[in-house]
Amino acid sequence: MKLWGTEIRALCPHTGELKTWGGDNVQAPTWELAQQWCDANKGYLKVIGELVAEIPCDEETYEADFGGKLDYENIQNN
Repeated sequence: MKLWGTEIRALCPHTGELKTWGGDNVQAPTWELAQQWCDANKGYLKVIGELVAEIPCDEETYEADFGGKLDYENIQNN
């Protein structure tokens, strides 16, 4: 099953500014079905794209740690 990233536009509780925040990841076979799920369950989320990988950062240097990459495309194709 594909994994889709979402976003939410909401007021910052500290400044009152309208900001864009990262939302939940949603599992669905297509973008359209992911957005339908969001509309039905969490109407404030907007699907922004397919999540294909997560690359962690080294805790000391904050450099990308490609060795720890979690590849969602490989996982769903197995």
